Amino acid sequence: MNKPFRACIGSLAVVVGLTGLARPAAADPIPTLPIVLLVPSHGTVPLHIVGLAKAEVTRIYRDAGVHVIWIDAASSGSRPHPVPSPGTSDPEFVLVVLPRELTDQPTIATDALGVAIGTREQRGRLAYVFYSRVEHIALTHLNVPRHIEKDEIYSVIVLAHAMAHEMGHLLLPYGHSSTGLMRADWNAKDLRLAEDGRLNFTSEQAELIRGQLLARIAR
Repeated sequence: MNKPFRACIGSLAVVVGLTGLARPAAADPIPTLPIVLLVPSHGTVPLHIVGLAKAEVTRIYRDAGVHVIWIDAASSGSRPHPVPSPGTSDPEFVLVVLPRELTDQPTIATDALGVAIGTREQRGRLAYVFYSRVEHIALTHLNVPRHIEKDEIYSVIVLAHAMAHEMGHLLLPYGHSSTGLMRADWNAKDLRLAEDGRLNFTSEQAELIRGQLLARIAR
């Protein structure tokens, strides 16, 4: 990298101890994470890249001991899927991948790759990822060698980890960690870890996510 950069993922940061991954014991239940995926049809988001990113998100959560169930908007018919609000009994989470023309909002930092809706006291069930910003980071800070034939691979890598990060905000306590997937600002080292499949949740975060999902199921 010739110069430093920031891939902003959120707005606040808290320190969380990071000690690696830990899957649940064989006897422990494997919680499921249902995600309704919405991609506006009038946008310019490549659906095949989203599809590849889904597979990587599934892998990230599988490493944390969570089974992701994808519910594409198309599978719900022509009607829009209702957006769940905090406190409802709907167990599903909604992840929206927005194209460039829908991300120019003054309330969102210009370098943010996504945002999760919620407050410090109440985590929500809706998250957004901004594809144009994902693509910019992938092509200018990850594809440094300018491998044109690999452009899409780098976009998949950044998109998948941004998706996993924003969903993590809906499942973890408010804030960010000092290193790893839930960092507020990714640097070149983080992106290289993502490229190698090593930018993941920590043992503590994985345990918290599983506990959150199992508690929702119990309720």
